[in-house]
Amino acid sequence: MAYTKEELIAALQKAVGDTEKGKEIIAKAEEVWGVEGKYSQGLVDRLHEALAVDKMWAAKDDKNGKPELAAGDEERAAIIEKALAAIKALG
Repeated sequence: MAYTKEELIAALQKAVGDTEKGKEIIAKAEEVWGVEGKYSQGLVDRLHEALAVDKMWAAKDDKNGKPELAAGDEERAAIIEKALAAIKALG
């Protein structure tokens, strides 16, 4: 990890901080920073898991004729993708 907690939070704030999901991601990043063993692979793995879940629900809701729910799921997935991109850009 080549970046500080402050750099991570700043990158996330810039990428997703103005959204409810983004605020949740930032809060989780602050909570788990430096906590050994709490999550085996850290924040990035949790975000990948959340992304998979939101994409699964989007597909399910779309299939079940619930486009408004699918849209919300897709919106959350897009925010998570932005957070992951911001973390990746940090190196």
